[in-house]
Amino acid sequence: MTRTIITSVSRRRFMRQLAGGAVAANIVEAADGRSQDQPAVVGEGPSAAPIRAFYESLTMEQRRRMCFEWDHPGFTGMPLRLHVTNNWAISPVSINSFSEAQQRLIEDIVASVLSPGWPERLKRQARDDTNQAWGGGQKIAIFGRPERGPCQCVVTGFHLTLRATCERSPSAAFHGAICHGHQPSGFNERVGHPNNFFWYQTQLANQVYQALDREQRQRALVTRDMPFYMVDGRIDRRHILPDTRLPIPLEPDVRFKGPRGTFPGMPIRDMNREQKALANLTLDGLLSPYRREYQEQVRRCLERQGGLEACSMAFYQQHDVGSDGEWDNWRIEGPSFVWYYRGFPHVHVWIHVADDPNTPVTSHFG
Repeated sequence: MTRTIITSVSRRRFMRQLAGGAVAANIVEAADGRSQDQPAVVGEGPSAAPIRAFYESLTMEQRRRMCFEWDHPGFTGMPLRLHVTNNWAISPVSINSFSEAQQRLIEDIVASVLSPGWPERLKRQARDDTNQAWGGGQKIAIFGRPERGPCQCVVTGFHLTLRATCERSPSAAFHGAICHGHQPSGFNERVGHPNNFFWYQTQLANQVYQALDREQRQRALVTRDMPFYMVDGRIDRRHILPDTRLPIPLEPDVRFKGPRGTFPGMPIRDMNREQKALANLTLDGLLSPYRREYQEQVRRCLERQGGLEACSMAFYQQHDVGSDGEWDNWRIEGPSFVWYYRGFPHVHVWIHVADDPNTPVTSHFG
């Protein structure tokens, strides 16, 4: 097979052909680094102003139910803001319980995190996966106070943990781990995951695999111990704390292994120039749903720990939908970087990135 070095022009062309439409435009913007909305106050992130406006709109009763101190303890005994899962309620307060004006402020918060077009996809995902409109199943909470100290707003629901932070450069991207999911063709998605908003990311990742030679593919392809949510035929919902020891890898485990950790798959530093370009192209695609300032948070944290070349890329042979060799499950992992794409039986995406491998996180399968 003839291989060609991926130039900036051919990268753009490839991305447009692969993703098409608005998604491709977002990826190209991520790769080019073009500016999006800028924060109003130097040192503040793009979400600070909408979080502040929403907080100031709240009644005392609303604040009592969904505004917490920064280190408010959760059900694990650790700060609730550290938790991530694929299906949960961060507070008892639904988005649609707020006034129309307040709901518009919440939309402003979500739009401050996501690239244009993605807030609408988030609403469509809620409809696809639950057959209910956005707002009833999505809960919201604020940790800290916008006028002083660290502060973040968290929106959760089915297939969702999304964070907006008041800080421009927190020690953890998004100020903590996040999670997405989508199952537009049903719980057991069909081959090729039709209409799945995140499938283009797997297409990008598989371009890296296809560019590997035979020996490299053997290193990249992991044949056992894929992190999953079923153990001995039952869903494993244990809480994973920073010091939890697991007998087997579990899907929601996004704890960091640090610079001395052993990561599954093919080390990116051992790839050639073309392969590294495709790995960086994949990273561009992973970041494209988020606004430039949040992309910068991820890249800053990643560079602090040695960049993408400090990570490995793994493709899991288990649970290959359709047994077609287009790997539905894959992972990029480094000292303080975890991006796990589980494509079987449908898509879950687990994301945890920080500038310090000692950053704590708690999780479970919801």
